[in-house]
Amino acid sequence: MKASLIFLLTLWSFALMSQISNGDSTICRKCHHSHRSPYNFTFKKELPFILSGTGIIVSSTLIKATNDTEPFTEDELLSLDRNDINAFDRPTTYKYNPESAQLSDVLRTGVVVFPALFLLNHHTRKDIKGLALLTVEVVGMNWGFTNVVKHLVNRTRPYIYNEKTPLDVRTDEQSRLSFFSGHTSHTASVSFLFAKVINDYHPEMDLKRKIGLWTITALIPASTAYLRVQSGKHFPTDVIVGYGVGATIGWLIPHLHKIKKPINISP
Repeated sequence: MKASLIFLLTLWSFALMSQISNGDSTICRKCHHSHRSPYNFTFKKELPFILSGTGIIVSSTLIKATNDTEPFTEDELLSLDRNDINAFDRPTTYKYNPESAQLSDVLRTGVVVFPALFLLNHHTRKDIKGLALLTVEVVGMNWGFTNVVKHLVNRTRPYIYNEKTPLDVRTDEQSRLSFFSGHTSHTASVSFLFAKVINDYHPEMDLKRKIGLWTITALIPASTAYLRVQSGKHFPTDVIVGYGVGATIGWLIPHLHKIKKPINISP
């Protein structure tokens, strides 16, 4: 029941974000927006991102291919002790909820609508090629870094310790990929990218609307994190780190593209 309420609340947040991105929204009517793109997309500017992003993705692929960690056997499951888990994370070892996992999958997929919403806004639409590139960089960087860490750490998922979890789930190849949460980092990276872009195109947005924008942005990955913990897929520390990593990447990459000198604005 709680998971469903969280999910419905998040869908409502999606609807609000869609309204914010609309060119006729109150944000666009009530404040000024940038007369030109606040970002620099020259080849010289993009080269470091292209090289670093490619390096991370290649490293992720190689690490995954060479990772020889095997799934748990039935005998190994018997030797696991949830008391070996720190007290903060330990309660999650009693959780297993496929419904929460499915809802988190919907949120992970659903956030891809945010970059598409740039097409609805009359002043971000004209810069869609650059913003699409920005989105690819954010998503690619986050995906690569998340998978590098997952396959280096090989942390056991919480549901492994829960005897009520089906045996085929406890012994599958995903059982050692708990740290950190990819669902949470992905939703955080895309959500924060969206809010950062909208914020940068509206430099004179009033404080009330700015607080609303960032509050909704924070809610979506937080809901995903909650569902991942409730499902037994991740420990609280997994989603906390995932949230931090995704939010940082989603905010930092567009920030590094910003034109440093003041930009002209128009009503």
